[in-house]
Amino acid sequence: MSIDQIITFLGWATIANCLIVSISMVIFLLFRSTIVSIHSQLFNVEHKALNVVYIQYFAFYKILIVFFNLVPYLSLKLIM
Repeated sequence: MSIDQIITFLGWATIANCLIVSISMVIFLLFRSTIVSIHSQLFNVEHKALNVVYIQYFAFYKILIVFFNLVPYLSLKLIM
């Protein structure tokens, strides 16, 4: 696999992951009450605690996208 193929892969992986997190955020914002009630019943967790979990989930996902997709992509683009 050449460096150009890796750069292309990382670029598309970054786009795909950004789309996934964006779509999941929109779905969460549109159906928040339904999602919270389902998860609170499934896992026996209070509504306030779930809000913290959701914020942590989205923040962690975005950090992973930056760390594993965007930074390597930009680094390789800069050296090529």
